Amino acid sequence: MSEYIYVLGMDGNPQMPTKRKKHVEKLLQTGRARIFRHIPYTIQLTYENDPVLQPITLAEDPGRSNIGMAVVSLSGELLSAAVVQTRNKEIVKLMEKRKQHRRASRNGERKARQRLAKKCHTMLKVGSLMRKLPMYGKDKRVKCLVIRNTEARFCNRKRKDGWLTPSAEHLVRTHINLIHKMQKFLPITDVAIEINRFAFLSLEDPSVSGVDFQKGPLKGYDNLNAAVEDLQDGHCLMCDRPIEHRHHIVPRSMQGSNTIENIAGLCCKCHEKVHKNAAFEKRLKKKKAGLDKRYAAISVLNQAIPFICKQLEQEFGKEHVHYCSGKDTAMVRRSFGYHKTKEEQLHEVDAWCIAVLSLQQIPEKAPEFDHVYKIMQFRRQDRSRIKAQTSRTYYYDGKKVAKNRKKAEGQKEDSLQEWRECHVTLYGEEQARKMISQLKVRKSIRRYNRLDRLMPGAVFYYKGTRYVMRGQHNKGQYLQAVGMGSKDFPVKDCKIVAQNEGLVFVS
Repeated sequence: MSEYIYVLGMDGNPQMPTKRKKHVEKLLQTGRARIFRHIPYTIQLTYENDPVLQPITLAEDPGRSNIGMAVVSLSGELLSAAVVQTRNKEIVKLMEKRKQHRRASRNGERKARQRLAKKCHTMLKVGSLMRKLPMYGKDKRVKCLVIRNTEARFCNRKRKDGWLTPSAEHLVRTHINLIHKMQKFLPITDVAIEINRFAFLSLEDPSVSGVDFQKGPLKGYDNLNAAVEDLQDGHCLMCDRPIEHRHHIVPRSMQGSNTIENIAGLCCKCHEKVHKNAAFEKRLKKKKAGLDKRYAAISVLNQAIPFICKQLEQEFGKEHVHYCSGKDTAMVRRSFGYHKTKEEQLHEVDAWCIAVLSLQQIPEKAPEFDHVYKIMQFRRQDRSRIKAQTSRTYYYDGKKVAKNRKKAEGQKEDSLQEWRECHVTLYGEEQARKMISQLKVRKSIRRYNRLDRLMPGAVFYYKGTRYVMRGQHNKGQYLQAVGMGSKDFPVKDCKIVAQNEGLVFVS
């Protein structure tokens, strides 16, 4: 595939791309065009013209971590190809972090109300439904709902029709945003996508059919132990020794289930290690989670693809959206001599096969995929930073001695409670109380994002070379770029040309 130059009209609308590099150079020299973007190389005309547009099809090979994309003309010629690296797997971790921040914030507000009520002697008896709190003065009092032991409210927790899990919703938006991004460079008229509906039981056993789908994971086994034995091939999950113990990942004492998802077969030595070594227990949980989540990516795709198709039909019309199966794609790919491996997934080749299937005319020769763009997805907002609070710190004689009233999760420094207990032991109650009265406190504050704050994905130039920012350190004095390892770029010598756009052309 020869590298195309993308063309925008004077009004900013995309026109047909061109290979006429000398003609483009003349336009730039005479001022009849200007460079709009370097990657992908795009020019914008500075004069009015009457463009002749042709049907162009964009094809997507849907995936969770990687998306293949190809744009072809009516004759099947490849106009653009790209592989998109998504950040969908981060969503689960970010949702967990968000939950922790929300929980900490609510707990802090509850504690503040409790302290105020205790200070003002307005605490009512345990079990009472109402509490009085002072507000805006000594004489005014307002009633506030009891903080603890409130009845669960389910009226505002009903899921709407068409609800998706956060990871599936993110994947839908990513696929749609990718198409919207390519519409800025090419006049796309049609869209093609591969659709598959995966059945997990048939992936494990291709002979499964009919009523067999209604049977659970213990189908064909006498008991749970036999199922665990077969799942792990009779070997300990952590070594090659025979299974001697059935270990519950979440203990029964902590309401852990007695299901195959919660049981790991272990030998005697590994079973002893699990109960004595926390690091070994963590490794076991990770390995068991990997064993149970083989089809996590497929599960997200099963949820997302119907919604992607629905939105594409709304935007382009049903007659301009084309579908094919994975079986058809594989057949076309093999006919041109391409074979998938773990190291080489060929997402862009699959996307081109999907595109030519939609055209219903398979060319005699496949194009050369020597100009394949790499697109990376970056986070555009840092909500964890917005939700996070700085720690409350305590100083004695100018030195930091404690952090927070009680120890937070993952905190290594002493809390105020621990510092007090230590000094009571050393100096006595009265002396410790005097020392506490001399403490200086720096209160915790909310962190807020600056609008001009650089986020990963920003494009900058350093000594005439284009880079995509991966991160920054030393209080923002140095930048780091994608694919450049730990090399530092001084901010004062860098020229920022574009902020993070979500989906960024890296190379």
